Amino acid sequence: MAYTMTLLRSIPTEDGTISLYSEEYGQAMHTQSGAYTEALVKHVRPSGILSLNENTLRVLDVGFGIGYNVLALLEEFTRDDRGRSLEITTLEKDFPPVDIMEAISFPGKTGALYDTIKRLCENREARGEKFTVRMLAGDARRSLPTLEASHFHAIFLDPYSPAKNPELWTVDFFRELYRVAAESCVLTTYSSALQIRTALLEAGFTVGKGPSMGRKREGTLAAKGACVEPLDETERAALRSDPKATPYRDETLSGARGEILRHRKTDMAARRKTQP
Repeated sequence: MAYTMTLLRSIPTEDGTISLYSEEYGQAMHTQSGAYTEALVKHVRPSGILSLNENTLRVLDVGFGIGYNVLALLEEFTRDDRGRSLEITTLEKDFPPVDIMEAISFPGKTGALYDTIKRLCENREARGEKFTVRMLAGDARRSLPTLEASHFHAIFLDPYSPAKNPELWTVDFFRELYRVAAESCVLTTYSSALQIRTALLEAGFTVGKGPSMGRKREGTLAAKGACVEPLDETERAALRSDPKATPYRDETLSGARGEILRHRKTDMAARRKTQP
């Protein structure tokens, strides 16, 4: 099956790596402060994945883009000398832009790893000595329910922003993420929006603060279990009282973008009417 390529153009970021700007979503895939650095700071390191005592580490990456989250994880993993294996499953709506990916290069070992990742464009699978990466292309709302329950030790949630791509930020999508998460799995995301934290809590996650980077404010960490420091009572009270914390919903995991946005607006209006 073929998928339609989103209109994309490359833009430089401050760490010397490029990002892509999507005309469909009207925003870049990464922070201007540094595309590759964001993958390390917002996802790989705060997930704690490499500190786990597991012989096989399993990671779900939601929003492959041009593969920086996968690349940063592989680079950190290949420095590990404990003889473990790594399995990455990445979800992406469209096939990666082959021409742009082919134009991206990194020096040394990082470049060799990225060349391996580029094979996903053709084969939907890439392998190294101790790792495998497989891509499930298409709407993540369809592919996620096919994945095994309680399977992943870390989840990188990295779609376009909630306002632009609400399909992947709903309570219902997060319930599926919770289902596939192993006990003590940590989910990382750059978003700290009130409605996203509310949705994660409603889906069952323990929710806390993630790291900030450059001009971007803090992100969010969410865990299946009590392995992240939770938001304090003042922060949780704000989620309960602020209409802006009204989450996105998509019970069928098939709603159109505009429909999901309209339903949230209706729910927010109803919530305001009930407030004193």
